[in-house]
Amino acid sequence: MKNSFKTVLALALIAAGVLWILCILGVISFTFSTKGWWTLFIIVPCAAGLFNGHDRVGSCIGIGIGVLLLLAARGVITWHNMWQLGLAVVVIGFGVRLLLNKGNCGNNGVSQLKTVSRAGKEVRIIESSFGKQNLSFAGERFEGADVKAAFGAISLDLNGADIAEGAFVNVDVGFAGVTIIVPENLPVRIAVTSGFGGVSDNRRTKVLETPGTPSLIIMGKVGFGGLEIRN
Repeated sequence: MKNSFKTVLALALIAAGVLWILCILGVISFTFSTKGWWTLFIIVPCAAGLFNGHDRVGSCIGIGIGVLLLLAARGVITWHNMWQLGLAVVVIGFGVRLLLNKGNCGNNGVSQLKTVSRAGKEVRIIESSFGKQNLSFAGERFEGADVKAAFGAISLDLNGADIAEGAFVNVDVGFAGVTIIVPENLPVRIAVTSGFGGVSDNRRTKVLETPGTPSLIIMGKVGFGGLEIRN
């Protein structure tokens, strides 16, 4: 991550220097303004993602949307055009991802998931971008999972799983949808924040937590997406 930040900073300084020279020579006219400065929180992390070897297509989409937001904030394009162009960028990115991941649009089962040890728990790492995963933990011990979905969908089925006491699902949803299917007799506590997204608790039965019995806490954040909990 340190090298990625160094690379992005170097490129930003080079670009700033080139623009400065072009302004001095009268090739372009540029006036400094802080309008749209907040878009850097989207552009810079996505630019760093281009150099860390993970999900370069998603990073390019993030950069594209960040630049469009910057142009809209500065009045170069209208907000109406920004959303239309942003949707086009997402569609193009989805097409590129399909070309690069032929035959891997879906992933059924949990055998290929990464598991890490954290605070004495075996935590599953589940990620989906530009695809769909239908995962079942039936017959397995479930202690916790980190679920990240971006421009994709994940269905997590905990029916038939051996739910440990203090089990959790930590979600990070952006422009995607996540469904968590829980047993009817399992107490569930929901502590999810949402911005421009929604959290739906569609369980048929809602059981209260009791000391010493297995329960599940669902936490995390949802932005421009949706999370559904159901039986």
